Amino acid sequence: MAILIVCVFVATGYAHEIPAVKGPKKGILLVAFGSSAPGGEAAVTAVMEAVKKAYPDTDVWLAYTSRIIMVKLAKEQKRFIDDPATALAKMAFHYYTDVSVLSTHIIPGEEYQDLRAVVDGFRLMGQNGAKSGFKRIALSEPLLANGHDVERVADILAKTYAKEAKSGAVAFMGHGSPHFAHSAYSELQMALWRRSPNFFVGTVEETPLLGDIMPYLKKTGAKTVTLAPAMLVAGDHAINDMAGDEPDSWKSGLIKAGYRVNPKLTGLGQLPEVQKMLLDKLAKTWD
Repeated sequence: MAILIVCVFVATGYAHEIPAVKGPKKGILLVAFGSSAPGGEAAVTAVMEAVKKAYPDTDVWLAYTSRIIMVKLAKEQKRFIDDPATALAKMAFHYYTDVSVLSTHIIPGEEYQDLRAVVDGFRLMGQNGAKSGFKRIALSEPLLANGHDVERVADILAKTYAKEAKSGAVAFMGHGSPHFAHSAYSELQMALWRRSPNFFVGTVEETPLLGDIMPYLKKTGAKTVTLAPAMLVAGDHAINDMAGDEPDSWKSGLIKAGYRVNPKLTGLGQLPEVQKMLLDKLAKTWD
């Protein structure tokens, strides 16, 4: 880890910067999977603004966990967003002593576990008195960390899409993961069915896929299906895999099956109630 920190400073040019004055200093690092789509970044920005409003006297930093998105932004837009290890190294260099890391991941899957490993590394350095560590560092839980979270998100989605569920069906697209935490999507499905039989949850990369949902969707008798992302952002997956015109998109598959399709490109991070959930999780990291 020490070698990593040194490399980070040299690579980013921070070895030549004059850091801020020493002293007790609190900071927040907002961590997202990331998005290169303008609509997707809108959700990250909305969460960022909510955090800044709740903590007006605390600096808020940003990091992405998707290296693919970070590279794409750097190549295409000349925008450079740090990964969590780099961002935390910079914060340590600037004498932050107390850091809360806000995860905006949906499930405690691979991306979240990697983030936790990074945070644990900086915590260990701090406990051993290393300059690159912190006096205190804490990581928030992901959005669907437990059964209570699942019920709360189900309430939010049921309320947000109540009108659409009355006049037809609503299918939410999650990302999906080979990690066992993928089971959270099944929990969300059961929670939503307790609120309406017209809600469905599928994912892009794992089951249930759209084809798995179709037989249950048919039983509702719905003629119209509203599509919405069960992801923080309405990024590439929502734009193309969910609402795109490609033959293998959810929209195209449903239209082929005879449904009217109503795509909603609104990420979870753009919903005020979800922002409140994330702020509640962030507040716990200060305890």
